[in-house]
Amino acid sequence: MGAARELRGCNSSGAGATMTRTMRILHTADWHVGKKLGRFDRLDEAKDALGEVVRIAEENSVDLVIVAGDLFDRALPPFAVMGVVFEALQQLADTGATVVAIAGNHDSAELFRVLKPYFASSRIHLADKALPPDRGGVIEVPSRDGKTTAQVALFPFLHEAKVSELMEPAEQWHKDYADRIKRICSLYGDHMSKNSKPDTVEVLVGHFMINGAIPSGSERGLHIGEAFAAETQAIPSDVHYGALGHIHLCQEAPGSAVKACYAGSLLQLDFGEIDQEKFVLLVDLEPEHPADVKKFPITKGRKLLRAIGTLDGLRERAGAGEFGDAILDVSVLTDGPVAGLADDVREFLPEALYVRAEYDRGEVDVSDREGRSLDDLYGEYFRTRHGVDPKDELVSAFRSLVAEVGVDW
Repeated sequence: MGAARELRGCNSSGAGATMTRTMRILHTADWHVGKKLGRFDRLDEAKDALGEVVRIAEENSVDLVIVAGDLFDRALPPFAVMGVVFEALQQLADTGATVVAIAGNHDSAELFRVLKPYFASSRIHLADKALPPDRGGVIEVPSRDGKTTAQVALFPFLHEAKVSELMEPAEQWHKDYADRIKRICSLYGDHMSKNSKPDTVEVLVGHFMINGAIPSGSERGLHIGEAFAAETQAIPSDVHYGALGHIHLCQEAPGSAVKACYAGSLLQLDFGEIDQEKFVLLVDLEPEHPADVKKFPITKGRKLLRAIGTLDGLRERAGAGEFGDAILDVSVLTDGPVAGLADDVREFLPEALYVRAEYDRGEVDVSDREGRSLDDLYGEYFRTRHGVDPKDELVSAFRSLVAEVGVDW
């Protein structure tokens, strides 16, 4: 297991430093269990990564595990996928920690609502929607030694069209999305502040994007962008920590007045996350002190890589074991289109998901089809698609096919 690392912009005492531990939190998010990448089923990778999360929680004797949304990759996951997630939640609870998980935009709020009472007896709290603070929107979690209590505000993903029962009548609801997020966060912050005691810490758990956060490109595009972005000051200034999900790159929330971080995804989910290291965050909280945040690397899961070179060069690099078991996006340097190129590459790089020929492509003027021969039209199609003229043998094969099917043009 990798050593803890400092999270840029967040206080960190460093691994091994001594401090009075009052409430220790493991913050993770965006598991996306069940996500496939092309033909690759990544369920075993997710299971291995979750096993590493459980080990980190156990070895660090955490009081509270926060999963800040998107446990699943789709709303109605297969049974095998549900089994992996439920087993991980139970294993985290078995470490002695209380587990809190909120629904993200990929999760089914209804599934969370149905399962919530069945998990509660195992110290696993599921939050399907934002509730009033005194009706389940804020819960209290004691530390292992009973000396500190965390007030935890639970703010699952808020769909733009959904009306929250936390909002005032219609005139308040019709504010823009960022205003709604800020208003609900403020409601939770005010409640926790009023109920704060010398031995309490306050945590807001949310699944939303803060303006200025850096997405990976793998997040669901429908729920990323200005229309779904909260203001930089959305996290109330009187909470100790904001545990956020939705953005897949581990980072501090930009512009926040308090410590607020995105834990990021557990795996490199698609090629938008190439070169991204993955982490969980270990957060130590003391009343009247800033959060102490350390990153613990997740080492499980296959890497995603882009490879470019000639066919012979790629074959030589594969033979040297350069790519390991990584899932690959391959560009082959050629003089033009090569029939069967993907099959040729996958003979020595079976983990190649995408294969394309890379060559100089000319610009193509698309002309009127009227009065032109099929040969002409086929040549134009080929140039539009591939940027070069088709070879003579390909044109000959096209003519033979036209003659065989008896096309009358």
